[in-house]
Amino acid sequence: MAFPTENELDVLFTGNKAQLNHLVEANKERLNRYGITGEELEELEDEPLKERIVQVFSFIYSVVVDWREYDDEIIRLFGKIIPEEVEVEENDEGLLVHVDHAAYPVKLSFSPKDRYITIKAFNEIIKDKYELRLFEASYYSDTHEFLLLPNETWDSLAKKYSQQVEQIFRPIDPDLDFP
Repeated sequence: MAFPTENELDVLFTGNKAQLNHLVEANKERLNRYGITGEELEELEDEPLKERIVQVFSFIYSVVVDWREYDDEIIRLFGKIIPEEVEVEENDEGLLVHVDHAAYPVKLSFSPKDRYITIKAFNEIIKDKYELRLFEASYYSDTHEFLLLPNETWDSLAKKYSQQVEQIFRPIDPDLDFP
């Protein structure tokens, strides 16, 4: 999966209906691959345009982490987004994550909180180049949606769309407590 383009990110923050339709058309194959049908997109028509744009953008570019997701699979899902080689193996302590052959241990508690430990740990591992952020709309859900972008892209978005970035995304920091 590729990162969204600058134009696609602009649509997220300042898009209109024509741009949304173009985004859908340009990503029809990807939407179909994820099981998002025209019927489901039509159901969004009752939502305000800004919310529809965020939803469609999320369908296309988010990494979805379900509450039942295994921790090693969470790492694999995020690893598919970045160009670096990402591998993960389980061990008695939790996980051993490899990013471009550098190893990072992730100690797990073997409790339901582990997916959050894994998400925060991966964000910490990649922090020099990338950042994960949570789509705010998914915060209270048992299925969370994340956007992973290069740091310079997040910085650029913060300069151009500061308030919208804060409304749409929640940073993943060590103090974040998922409900």
